[in-house]
Amino acid sequence: VFSIPPKIIPYFDFTPTLEAYERVFGTKAAWTFVTSLIVASIATIIAVVVGLLAAYGFSRFPNAPMNDERSFFIQLTLRMLPPFAVILPIVTYWVFLGLIDTYFALIWTYTIFSIPLAIWLIKGFVDEIPKSIEDAAVADGYSFGARLRRIVIPLLGAGLAATIALTWLFLWNEFLFALKIAGGEVVTYTAYLPQLRLGQRTLWNVYAAMGTLGSIPPLIILIVFRKYIIRLYLGRR
Repeated sequence: VFSIPPKIIPYFDFTPTLEAYERVFGTKAAWTFVTSLIVASIATIIAVVVGLLAAYGFSRFPNAPMNDERSFFIQLTLRMLPPFAVILPIVTYWVFLGLIDTYFALIWTYTIFSIPLAIWLIKGFVDEIPKSIEDAAVADGYSFGARLRRIVIPLLGAGLAATIALTWLFLWNEFLFALKIAGGEVVTYTAYLPQLRLGQRTLWNVYAAMGTLGSIPPLIILIVFRKYIIRLYLGRR
């Protein structure tokens, strides 16, 4: 279309090359994948641990203060809010504390926004565990930690594994918080992509290379956890 004269069947002068991948691994871009891996993994671990304890409390202590459907819904609204609605106060908060563009700020923000998802997913599976099993463990002298470690966590099975996988996937692909809270010294691969635009020129080949490399970890997670994710959507432990 843009050739003179226009051609119905264009001629593709294309030679396969790994130049774009060499540019990725030879620059700061390669470290952005490491940053994404560190931030997403740490935030996922913290969110799932806190979410497990909170989900257990919501499930096993329904008569406790502040434990009702309203409280459960309020904590879920944090996940329902679009990031654009809260990004300004969050950035202002970290700037005020002098922690903007740090691993701590990004990991903590990711953790706070991942906990509601973890609670929501795990609670349904905790509800399915018969309380009589834990009552028998209490009669045998099991402490709370022992019950959680030897009974609850093994019985959660697919639910816990799927929660870990989905939480990690959401954080790996997150863009807005990574761009506004970090994006300077601490750069994830999603926040680094806009930097590939040089004036009027866009490095589309490097874009494609980073997109391909960035899709590999999620594919690995999906392959490893696929049966657990399927069970989660089917409602089976």
